[in-house]
Amino acid sequence: MEPISKVNLERITNGIYAFTMTLLVRNIQSPQQTAVLSDAAIDTYIGTTLLSIVDFIGAFLILGMFWLFYFQMFHRIRSVDFRFVHLHLLSLMIVVFVPFTQSFADDRVGIPVSAVLFQFNYFALATLLLVQWHYAANNPALIEPRTTGSEVDFLHKKFLVPLGVSLLGIVLVLIGMPYIDVLYLLPFVILGIFFRNPPEKTGAENGEVDTASGAGDESAPAVQQEAVPEEEA
Repeated sequence: MEPISKVNLERITNGIYAFTMTLLVRNIQSPQQTAVLSDAAIDTYIGTTLLSIVDFIGAFLILGMFWLFYFQMFHRIRSVDFRFVHLHLLSLMIVVFVPFTQSFADDRVGIPVSAVLFQFNYFALATLLLVQWHYAANNPALIEPRTTGSEVDFLHKKFLVPLGVSLLGIVLVLIGMPYIDVLYLLPFVILGIFFRNPPEKTGAENGEVDTASGAGDESAPAVQQEAVPEEEA
């Protein structure tokens, strides 16, 4: 098999995320023409679909968050192998399921199983994101050489945020907690508070050598030139 470049993997990732995020709006049902003949009917329609609009915005933001995470991951990867490609294609397949599982959460039929499907979808996406980064970071052939250990740890902790939020969502749905839509914003709050500033690279991490320190070191022994005796005339 021919090797797959990182650029091609980024292209299919961008395409699938863009297509899936567009499909989310189909879960907001348009009213029948005969159902909105009055202002009161329009108000009723808006009131009944408001929560579905909130779900659409939340799912859109979550997919956007994962897309940004993969952008940050690919920025620190120089190449991919077939194992990484297989893991990433599996994650893209799970992304395509998001409009389907989000439509069950939008129905609000009162059955925890239907509402928890989206949370499990969320959990699967977060798990595969972490698995891919762990695999790439521990494979010298994949990771960018300039990526420092502090960057690896920073992204590892950052990618744990959606995993923890998805687990919390599963628990809250199973115990029947209402108004869990606020969880859509929780990862962004955590990321904004604890992961706003990435680690700074030091000169040693960048591979730079401080040449000025050696030039100004007065303790370095001076080289003495021996006097050459003059020949007698």
